[in-house]
Amino acid sequence: MARPRGYDREAVLAAARDLFWERGYDATSITDLEQCTGLNRSSLYQEFGSKDGLFEAALACYADQVVARLFDPVRSPEAGLAEVAELFARLGGLLRCDPATYGRGCLLVNTGTGLSATPLSARQAVTAYRDRVRADFLAALTRSAARGETDPAEVKPRSHLLTSTLMGIWLHARIDPADAADLCDMLTRDISAWQLDAGPATSS
Repeated sequence: MARPRGYDREAVLAAARDLFWERGYDATSITDLEQCTGLNRSSLYQEFGSKDGLFEAALACYADQVVARLFDPVRSPEAGLAEVAELFARLGGLLRCDPATYGRGCLLVNTGTGLSATPLSARQAVTAYRDRVRADFLAALTRSAARGETDPAEVKPRSHLLTSTLMGIWLHARIDPADAADLCDMLTRDISAWQLDAGPATSS
């Protein structure tokens, strides 16, 4: 019978995730990970296989917790233009209220800027993240267009624009969280302006 773990795997992952988020993959050593998780390298290797394996699990933890919390409203089956605008409004609020955390940027975007120093699995996770974000925006804008709220011809280019802009905001947050929050506010107003004017009601 396997011996039960003497530690909380989710707590270990969250600690490793936050350290990678703060320092990046390359600047985080196994010794650093031992100190932040409270596990020795033997236990870390037994659980995750390697530093690369732990990093891959930390990226998944980040996507499942931090990214999911931000994107949950946009991923709702009823989400449309309003929820897309709200995402950027919420991000602006997070950057203002907790710049110490969100001023780190996005762990996945940060990983994408250092691809030469990261394992292949991490590069694949970054690509999957970009594709998922783009698909989330595309789905919400498609629903909005189907309801007559926004221009159907602009759905695809706008989903690409929003994805690239979001990634740019995350990078800018590492330089100046307050200014990145202002960018979120401006984008929120721009997205809201995509709402089509329904025009005057017709009388029967």
